[in-house]
Amino acid sequence: MPAELRRAQILARIRSAGGAAVSDLAREHGVSPITVYRDLERLAGAGLVERVHGGARALGADAPIIETDWSKRLAQARSAKERIAAHAAGWVEDGSTIFVDSSTTSLALARRLERTAPKGLTLVTNSPAIALGLHADSVHVIVTPGEVDQNLRMIGGRWAAEFLAQLNFDIAFVSAAGLSLDQGLTTTRRALADTLNAARAVSARTIGLIDSSKFGRSSLLSIARAQELDAIVVDEGLPRETFEEYAEAGVSLVRAGTAATTSVT
Repeated sequence: MPAELRRAQILARIRSAGGAAVSDLAREHGVSPITVYRDLERLAGAGLVERVHGGARALGADAPIIETDWSKRLAQARSAKERIAAHAAGWVEDGSTIFVDSSTTSLALARRLERTAPKGLTLVTNSPAIALGLHADSVHVIVTPGEVDQNLRMIGGRWAAEFLAQLNFDIAFVSAAGLSLDQGLTTTRRALADTLNAARAVSARTIGLIDSSKFGRSSLLSIARAQELDAIVVDEGLPRETFEEYAEAGVSLVRAGTAATTSVT
């Protein structure tokens, strides 16, 4: 990735979150901390950010920051999402076509694929953040049409669902606001539920990316029963008894960090 583009993405990240740590930026962009330090020095020298110990913050960061659902979700369970993403990336093969939803866990997956891009990968997404953040030449990115939800940073609705219905995917990677045995995967937005179900309907396999903090939680609308997904990748923070409860109910759970495979059974 060109240095100018990386610095632009770092600046956007700092402005949206109010600040960022060097370690996080280095991991997200797949570069060394020294490279990030140099980028921050350039941005600070241009008067775009303020350098602080261990990172940088947006100018005027002492002012109240308005949090959106997106910014809150970006900050939640970050390390768990990274581990889930690393595991899920092992299922993406050269020449495959995948759908990646607008969740922050899928954003972590997209960033992982950016760093180790499979050859000839076609990636379809309803996430503006993912679409704008992928620059690997070997990844062909397609964005759904539809209505933009600025709060959740996602594209959804009838146009998105109709567009997806015409396609075919090897894998659809989806997430949710909550997961329970009674309600399945749930969300607060009908437009998102319709979009994810349209992607699931044309996918050979559907993989859920659900961190352990979402288990036992339910939102307004059900997307799908947990048993309908081919696998759900969860981090090691899920208690063993909860893991066993879902497994006994017929849910195919996979702990991130176990031996990755290229197929789901």
